[in-house]
Amino acid sequence: MTAVTTGWPPLADVVGGIREVLDRGGLITCLAHKDADADSLGSALGFALSMRALGREVRVLVPSPVPRLLEHLPGFDTISEDTGAEVEVLFTFDCATIQRFGDKQALVRDAPTVVNVDHHVSNEGFGGINLIEPEASATGQVVYDLLTALGAPITADVATNLYAALFTDTGGYRHANTNETVLRLGADLVAAGADPAWVALKSYNSRSVSRLKLEGIAVANLHTEFDGRLVWSEITQAMLAESGADMMESEGVIDQLQSIDTMKIAVLFKENGPNQTKVSVRTREPYDATTVCIPFGGGGHQRASGAELDESLAVFEPRVLEVARELLRSTR
Repeated sequence: MTAVTTGWPPLADVVGGIREVLDRGGLITCLAHKDADADSLGSALGFALSMRALGREVRVLVPSPVPRLLEHLPGFDTISEDTGAEVEVLFTFDCATIQRFGDKQALVRDAPTVVNVDHHVSNEGFGGINLIEPEASATGQVVYDLLTALGAPITADVATNLYAALFTDTGGYRHANTNETVLRLGADLVAAGADPAWVALKSYNSRSVSRLKLEGIAVANLHTEFDGRLVWSEITQAMLAESGADMMESEGVIDQLQSIDTMKIAVLFKENGPNQTKVSVRTREPYDATTVCIPFGGGGHQRASGAELDESLAVFEPRVLEVARELLRSTR
């Protein structure tokens, strides 16, 4: 795993280089990460819409599969399937490692200019220009700072995308990364045209029957250890077949596990294929979620991290759980 850089230069030191890149003209490609969430895709769409308002040619790409649960975001219908056009300048959003770009990794490796925009402390600095703000609560916050520094327009659609990014990455302003800065920024985005009630509805109160069934199956099969401090469950291919859901509809399950009152470490495994498993980890103080994920090449944030390996669920699951158990044993 590439060494993580912690001393990132501030926006004031990199905005000049970004402005130079943009002033060259040509096609701007914006790329979200695999299994894109509202922070990654909202940041990409928000930046793209702002650039289009300036008359720039922009395309937005998302690794397959395209996240249909986010089709309410303004500009979603402009996501391009065309990866054949030459990449002149590539902006990436909310992604700490090249591996998280899935089937679009080659675009990142081959692009002549990459601007890496993110807020993960574990970012590997793969860009020619790296705008990383680990203190930001969401990448949408970093994009807002960048657009403001560039003097680029924050239209109502831009504001909606960035508000969705902030709102979801703070868990609806419930997580520990909710602070005065984020709340003030949310108010500024509402003033610019974002509709907070609509974003909240689409983010947390708009579920399909199949998604609710899947959540119910996963919760019914949860396991607890260490007097409820360790909570874990899994999403298997059999569960998807039983509920009629697809894996993209599993996004709310980790929130259900995280809501258990005794929880200190919540772990959700997703069986993406016979030899492909993803894990999501959520923690409460004093536990660091990255401690569980970094041994498996993952990372993220102190309270929310993940990892993905080309291993079967039966092999990967006990390995991750043993790390979580050891973490709890060491602080009893």
